[in-house]
Amino acid sequence: MRIWRKLEPEGQIFHNGVVTIGNFDGLHLGHQSLIRKAVDLGSPRIVITFDPHPLQILQPQRHLQRLFPREDLIEQSALLGVDLLLILPFNQEFAKTPAREFLKTYVEDAFHPKFIVAGYDFAFGSGREGTLETLKEWAVERGIETHTLPPLRLGGEIVSSRRIRDLILKGDVHSANLLLGRNFYLRGEVIAGAGRGSQIGVPTLNQKVVNETLPPNGVYVTRTICDNVVYPSVTNIGTNPTFTSELKVKVESHVIGQSVDFRGKVIDVQLLERLREEKKFSGVEDLKKQIQSDILKAKAILEKAK
Repeated sequence: MRIWRKLEPEGQIFHNGVVTIGNFDGLHLGHQSLIRKAVDLGSPRIVITFDPHPLQILQPQRHLQRLFPREDLIEQSALLGVDLLLILPFNQEFAKTPAREFLKTYVEDAFHPKFIVAGYDFAFGSGREGTLETLKEWAVERGIETHTLPPLRLGGEIVSSRRIRDLILKGDVHSANLLLGRNFYLRGEVIAGAGRGSQIGVPTLNQKVVNETLPPNGVYVTRTICDNVVYPSVTNIGTNPTFTSELKVKVESHVIGQSVDFRGKVIDVQLLERLREEKKFSGVEDLKKQIQSDILKAKAILEKAK
């Protein structure tokens, strides 16, 4: 798969294919259905997206947080069979681009596609003036075939990035994973910690997380992935109130049944289920008992999840 952050002349090799356009935050099941439709229609398959997310520029007061690091879209697009991922820099000036000018510059002139695939809520151009009808009318004029997909529903509700984000922020990572079609994860480099875990017989990997979206503090059943190897784990997200009064949130994972040292490496910690809230214990012995209980519960859940 090729990745471009701007249009280049050699883009001509991607003519006469399939184009789909969107933000694809989280690349959830709904987004995946769009890309799979594009893949089914032929090749080359081109995905056009934006960075930063348009709402981060147009509505900064919402403090929108992406579900995954930006690299996730690159990785997942390749797995789905995308040939070219075009990432357009989004800013206030770009946001003023009229709808038809956007289609001419970034779709027609760049790729001369045979097909365009769009979701039910597709809107584009200055002030979101471009609608599905705008797209269809424009495409008919140029002999381009458009395919629009209806909303994907699970549990009676539309699968959306907002719905998934709300679930994660409530700690319901299990439900979020069902809508994502994969496990939500935290990515980041393993860094040196205070060493308290090792002192009480439960060593942890301390992670410098790059994700914008974090679930609430608590203990989670997780899988830790390093160098493509998957390790069963339990992860605490929080401030370690038993030991400190600091408010800085830390992400610390204990790999179950193994002693590992991944310092300096980037790991992904997949969150499967929330076990409990983080709480302050009266002493180290009470904390150790609770951790052992957490590990036993995590083992049972991970065994069922195999």
